Amino acid sequence: MIIGINLTASQSMMSTDQFDQEFECSWVANVPGAIFGKELQAAQESGRIGNVPYDESHKVDTFWDLGIGDSTAIWFTQTVGRAIHVIDYYENRNEGLPHYAKVLSSKGYFYGTHNAPHDIEVRELGSGKSRREIAYDLGIGFRVVPKLPVEDGIHAAQLIISRCWFDQANTKAGLEALRQYHRAYNERLRTFRNSPVHDWASHAADAFRYFAVGIKENRGFERPPQVLADSNYDPLGVAI
Repeated sequence: MIIGINLTASQSMMSTDQFDQEFECSWVANVPGAIFGKELQAAQESGRIGNVPYDESHKVDTFWDLGIGDSTAIWFTQTVGRAIHVIDYYENRNEGLPHYAKVLSSKGYFYGTHNAPHDIEVRELGSGKSRREIAYDLGIGFRVVPKLPVEDGIHAAQLIISRCWFDQANTKAGLEALRQYHRAYNERLRTFRNSPVHDWASHAADAFRYFAVGIKENRGFERPPQVLADSNYDPLGVAI
């Protein structure tokens, strides 16, 4: 009875998320200001986080957040009907594009599209080439994800999680980053700030945001080959 009283008192002093995390050992209980916590909780409860193996009959699309002197994050997805299988996640830092080209090759996946944010077009001072051109030379033909305000991208990501099935083992680090992605609390105003906190979790979250925005764009690529031809990237600016 005493334990029950203590738990009841603790629950009244904590938010639901804090109580679940402290006493219910909830893996996806929200951190304060969590942005994707409720969506991940629903995915966990509905059994959409578990064993989701690579399906050789479907192409793998990748969605990147490219860091400059910082972390690069990559989500690997397969669209199977209306469902999206999030089968893998990779992140590293202070590595160039040749490293990530080797990672893609080592996975042994049959790839569809590689998608990156608009800043892939920025040219490097040393070579004068953009990272998109460098990637193309390494065999990675990037498509540029439409540029949207961060909040619009976050909203798209929150919605698309309901269609996602995550492989828990291969996306563990990415899932933890999504769970920790949050808004800071303003003590003076007693409310959460509008902008997400930029920390170690941001890279996975940004790449996931590009995925949510870019996957809609990919539907337009499902056309006859003669229409697809002009979407291939040529560093000389000539359609192939």
